[in-house]
Amino acid sequence: MSKTRKVGDELKRSRNQIIKDVIKNNHDFFDHKIEKRLNSHQSFNSNGIDEAFFDIILEDENDDCKPLELIRTEIVNNGKIGFDTTCSDALKILLGDLLLECVEKEKTVALKKVLNWIQFELAPINKVKGLLKDWNYEKAIGLDRSTPKWNGLTGNSQAMIRACEKDDFWMVSALMSFRVSLTDQIEDTFRIDDSEFKPCENDVREQFKNRFTARNFFTFPLSKRKYLEKANDILHHYNSFYAVSKPAYLIARAEKENKNTKFEMDVTPYDPISEAFHNLHIARIQSFRNVEYRNKFKTVKRESKEFIVKMLDRCENCEEARLFLLQDYKIDHYFTDAMIDEMPYPRIEVAVADKHEEFVAHDYCQQILREKWLQSDVTGEIMQWHSSKMYEKVFYFIDCVLLYPLHILMYIPTVFCGGYPKNKEGYQRQITSEAEMEEETQFCCGLKLIRQSWLHLSFPINRFIANTISHLLFLIIIVLNSENPEDEDRKIDPDWYDFGIIVMAVGFLATECRDLWKRFKGKNFSFWNFFGISLYLILLGSKATIVIGYVLGCGELDIPVGRILQDCKLDTPDEHGRNSPVVVGYSFLGIGITMSFIKLIYFCQIDPTTGPIAISIKKIVKDIVLVTVTHLIFLFSFGLGIYYIMQATNDVKCEEDGRHMFHTPGDSFKALFWNLFDPGKIEQLGCKSIPEKAPRYLGMGLFFMFLLFNVVILMNALIAIMNSTLNAVNMDKIKQWKFARTGIWLQYISTNFILPCPFNLIEFLVLFVRFVYAKCTCQPKEQKNLRKEWNKARYMSLVEKLSERYRIHEEDSDKNDITREDIENTKQDIIHALRKSYG
Repeated sequence: MSKTRKVGDELKRSRNQIIKDVIKNNHDFFDHKIEKRLNSHQSFNSNGIDEAFFDIILEDENDDCKPLELIRTEIVNNGKIGFDTTCSDALKILLGDLLLECVEKEKTVALKKVLNWIQFELAPINKVKGLLKDWNYEKAIGLDRSTPKWNGLTGNSQAMIRACEKDDFWMVSALMSFRVSLTDQIEDTFRIDDSEFKPCENDVREQFKNRFTARNFFTFPLSKRKYLEKANDILHHYNSFYAVSKPAYLIARAEKENKNTKFEMDVTPYDPISEAFHNLHIARIQSFRNVEYRNKFKTVKRESKEFIVKMLDRCENCEEARLFLLQDYKIDHYFTDAMIDEMPYPRIEVAVADKHEEFVAHDYCQQILREKWLQSDVTGEIMQWHSSKMYEKVFYFIDCVLLYPLHILMYIPTVFCGGYPKNKEGYQRQITSEAEMEEETQFCCGLKLIRQSWLHLSFPINRFIANTISHLLFLIIIVLNSENPEDEDRKIDPDWYDFGIIVMAVGFLATECRDLWKRFKGKNFSFWNFFGISLYLILLGSKATIVIGYVLGCGELDIPVGRILQDCKLDTPDEHGRNSPVVVGYSFLGIGITMSFIKLIYFCQIDPTTGPIAISIKKIVKDIVLVTVTHLIFLFSFGLGIYYIMQATNDVKCEEDGRHMFHTPGDSFKALFWNLFDPGKIEQLGCKSIPEKAPRYLGMGLFFMFLLFNVVILMNALIAIMNSTLNAVNMDKIKQWKFARTGIWLQYISTNFILPCPFNLIEFLVLFVRFVYAKCTCQPKEQKNLRKEWNKARYMSLVEKLSERYRIHEEDSDKNDITREDIENTKQDIIHALRKSYG
């Protein structure tokens, strides 16, 4: 039989002096209730009386709030509160524990009651108001204003953080609605400090758009021995960051910040969707900076992605989705103003930069982007590509190939006029009147052809086709250069295709460098971008090396530079020696030719059949690179070890074919490397006639260990990793293909450079001349700032609707045992029963 627990015996176990005083001075009210709760608990801790005390307050939801009134009376009558530090801290702990207990037990009604009690009953008391100010604010030396503290009652409150972690909108909203005026300048409210991971919120120099002017990239804190003043508590800051990233916090704060706000030009609204994208971006960065907590930051990434996608799901039509994609109020944290002005849908650019595949592959995003992909930038007309049959697409591509010179020729004059005039209505389809249509039909066929040729490159898909044609022509020129059909024996005769490779490589390189600069500004680097830059640099470098080699080789024959083409007979690489720059240049030219044909895989990503294969190959290459690092470690360690061991042997008695292959370190590395593909040739360590048996057998042992680690373990590990990668791609290959295709789409949609290579050099030249002219004439730089055209009121109205739909959807989701509909049905049943019984 369990022992009956008395209040007097348990009261001394309370950790809070105020709770002890309240119970002692009001024992008639508390004793029976506390004893009942203490004796009803089969298991209890040493702090059971405090828990019972809080239970009485929480379960008093429908009473006259007498327990809270008794606490208030004790606070008023206790003369030590406000003067004695121990009693003041006890009050802070009491209030904090009371709020936390409401949150932990999910007592929303009790939480609201306690908050109203603190706001309207306790806070007006002068000594309590003074304590609230001391707990939550401090005045720095030399400053007139007070700064918030983050270890008081409202700053980084555990109740607030736990409510956010539980993702309970109503509790978070109740805590945010708490406001107490401490002075004329200070209004206290619950808040969470997330500045550790978001310095850009408080310091404009940390925003990426200004980072290139505010920071010196050649200043390194490590090399200058700049140390932190104190260690950062990453877990503490993570808990705050995780709390502010929860949907309940984002929606509740948006409701609080935007309430009764007029969204004028200079007012930046609090957008929960923009904040979610920003939290995703920060979590992605911090997961690399703090690898020990990568799984925690991955949780923020996953939940932020889910919230963003669910908010997009709540759009009811494409118009709402289009408005959803057009605006992002933290876009300047990712890109510069000049880049933002070129973006038709900034939010998709942010999603691509942060690798948000679910959002980019969403049906709304793909539908809107596909329309833009097939839409003219000038007229707004949409090409009927997806409704056309395959043979029609083939014929259209052939038509683009045949009319390729005409399309280029018709647009070149437009380059000098500033390019195509953009549709003023923001890329919306232009509705042409019937009168204009009738007038257009009266044009002769020649004028129609000229107009269509001029407008041809205004379609992003046509720009992609033109660039594909340019790359195919580039490959043809490379093949001609390899065959060299117009070569004359014993004469250095550069042909047109030699110059064609250089010109086209420069054009492609200019495009890739411009794309790299854009990606560098947004920290969104691409494998194919680096691949392309490497490819064209290798081609240009190899051509330059060949020219230098010919000049040096012919110069040794005392042939003047001006007479090399006429008098020099050394027209083949082997005639210049094995270490000649000509040989080096031809070798790298071969690598460049190989990479040029591999670049075709990039264009295959646009197709739904070959796209997933190209993505799989790219991911497998990354796996191979990672495993290659381990292989090289084994190769050098075992190679050098076997080499030094075999130096102690003498294989003179062996026949020429029976000597070992480890006479030099280079031979040792070569032998071990090729054993990776044809393992197990023990004859490589010499014949049995070698008199030094022990070193030879020891070398065999190391050779066995090398084969074991590389062939048996490492190769099978690589195969397993590649299988895992392929399975991961196949599980969501459509999503990954859409994401890769979107990257290609955006490259041709959000660009002011229309002409394909090498004609794009004309655009770069015109742009450079205009830049120099503007600098010389001191003309002000034209700023478009498309963000001024954003309709804030309309967008925030949509965000409010989406937030309400999201909240209702989450309340009615399968995760909740009792849905909102069940509550309404129960309510109606109770009302019906009461009417029936009293009617």
